[in-house]
Amino acid sequence: MDYAKKLEGLRFSEISSLIGKLDEGHRKHTKGVAAKVIETDYFGIPSNSSEAPDFENLGIELKVSPLRYIERLKLYTTKERNVLKMVDYKEIADNEEWIQTKVQKKLNRVLFVLYVHDNSLNAWDWKVVKVFIWSPSNQQKKLIQNDYQIMRKNVLAGNNLREGDHKFFATCPKHGGGYLKDKPLNSPRSTLAEHPVMKFAEKRGYCIKREAFILLIAESIGAQLVQSGRSIGISKENLEL
Repeated sequence: MDYAKKLEGLRFSEISSLIGKLDEGHRKHTKGVAAKVIETDYFGIPSNSSEAPDFENLGIELKVSPLRYIERLKLYTTKERNVLKMVDYKEIADNEEWIQTKVQKKLNRVLFVLYVHDNSLNAWDWKVVKVFIWSPSNQQKKLIQNDYQIMRKNVLAGNNLREGDHKFFATCPKHGGGYLKDKPLNSPRSTLAEHPVMKFAEKRGYCIKREAFILLIAESIGAQLVQSGRSIGISKENLEL
């Protein structure tokens, strides 16, 4: 955590200079830039799709996640849902509780590195604003289990999974596009995953919903959530150094 906390307040150009890996070619406005700089360059974690946590010996998963700043409201909010890993439909069918599945390893302890994604700036000028470790509370574990039960019920019934059915822990599309909702079995094979009832279903990933993620952040850093109209976020003084 001492090493991770050094990231707070630094721009990506400063982080890359700090570790001697300033790459002028990585200036695109994508979260892939942020992930590479933090995960691969700073922490030395190779790109992989391992089931094990990123810091395997500590049981800690690393998530480099973007926030966005709403200037007119002076609030930070989450830019997107937080994707964890690919959904295994057979595993859901075979296990009654989420803690029996592989996604449990991705949720047990998470080191969140939050940065501000701003399309008006060069990616090298994006800044890390907060770093913290999170583990699900007992209440959050119950929310995850409730959502998991809804997923499992739908998998066993041969229904498509929908993010809108869930409050905290959900699934989202995880493919390059082309999936046909009306005729799923006619979809490109690259968009499909094996399913114990339907034979094939849409490739999806487990995620923490965007609305739940901003609440998770606020609770973890001891900040109050501020609501303005339909927007919910965290004020500048709680995130800016």
